[in-house]
Amino acid sequence: MPTYRIVTLGCKLNQADSSALETGLQALGLSRAAESDGGPPGGADLVILNTCTVTSGADREARQLARRLRRANPDATLIATGCYAERERRDLAALPEVDHVVGMQDQAQRIGELAARAFDLPFERDGRTTGRFGATAACDPHDPAVERTRAYLKIQDGCDLRCAYCIIPTVRGASRSLEPDEVLRRIARLGAAGYREIVFTGVNTGDYGRDLGSPLRLHDLLQRALDLPGLGRLRLNSLEPRTVTPEVVRLMAASDGRLARHIQIPLQSGCDTVLARMRRNYRTSDYARVVERLRAAAPSIGLGADVIVGFPGESGSEFETTLRFIEDSPLNYLHVFSYSPRPGTPAAALPDQVAPRTIKERSARLRALGRSLSHRFRGSFIGRTLPILTLRAVRPDGRLRALSDNFIDLGVDLDANPAGPLINRLLCATITGVSPDDTTARLA
Repeated sequence: MPTYRIVTLGCKLNQADSSALETGLQALGLSRAAESDGGPPGGADLVILNTCTVTSGADREARQLARRLRRANPDATLIATGCYAERERRDLAALPEVDHVVGMQDQAQRIGELAARAFDLPFERDGRTTGRFGATAACDPHDPAVERTRAYLKIQDGCDLRCAYCIIPTVRGASRSLEPDEVLRRIARLGAAGYREIVFTGVNTGDYGRDLGSPLRLHDLLQRALDLPGLGRLRLNSLEPRTVTPEVVRLMAASDGRLARHIQIPLQSGCDTVLARMRRNYRTSDYARVVERLRAAAPSIGLGADVIVGFPGESGSEFETTLRFIEDSPLNYLHVFSYSPRPGTPAAALPDQVAPRTIKERSARLRALGRSLSHRFRGSFIGRTLPILTLRAVRPDGRLRALSDNFIDLGVDLDANPAGPLINRLLCATITGVSPDDTTARLA
């Protein structure tokens, strides 16, 4: 039986796409290659590199990884796909290590055909067969060795916003939503497969439903999903500030933890003049109202933000304004991105590009602030009990990894409890200690 390996770079949306590809490859008869100990994964007959292109660093990482994967899998068929493959197909095709480049359009079907051709497997491009390969655009692998704890379910793709720095709308196209009945069917399948947490993801998830020709919106879909029997826990990955509606806030506050009290809301800058140059559709006062409303409605919520450092023209005083805004906000987590120009975006042509050294220094300050915010947030729960999902095998230190509903990654002290039955369980744990890099808990 041919074996495959999928290596995924970038966002949760790419992880969802990779999981859909995995489902299709297993349906064709391929099996996942055995895990390797350290270094690039090897021993596969088919290697798929699912790329990101959000920064020039992501492009560079994809090229370097393609070379390492080829060295580790010298006889494999190596396919590069994902956003970088869509944006700069020729860059990847020029690499001698890459056999095929597949963009985002018809991704699953094209890779299915290439895999079938490489291993002389039956694959007919008709409605029935292609539906078998591409229908489940969610984590639903059939391999019993796959860890079934959390699944990323892509409910939306594409984006109608036109932020000055972002190439993703060009790569992934206009905003489009998965039909609600299909979303619910996939949730049911994932639950039946053993997943206890399902994460809704998309390019602009909060835009869900606007293209469907009906009044149904994200909060309606969430309510229908929460009403499903046997559901474990839902989680929203990221919502644009203007899509965090009062209805979403109410659901998060009133769902008794079935809708995780955690959300990532892109900020990008805490300075209004920078936001205007970025062509973002809100200002800091709008953002502050959203996060303060969430904190008031669900006091234990974990609030994260994406921040871009070094956008063209960002002055020292503008950066300090961003720093002060975040310090004064109820945010708990930061994802800090160093700006890099993306060819084809308006920002790439702007004057006053910030020096790389300055970007590096500012990014380091923001990341230090992010670590401080996280430490303070986690420390506020010492002695308190939180709902958790146990994730995977026992750690080398004897603790079990778990994730709280408000996104605290923690190690659970198992004491005398056997580890096996505790894997992939929705339980409660009491936070016992916090360090800059770790959180400890015991089962309640």
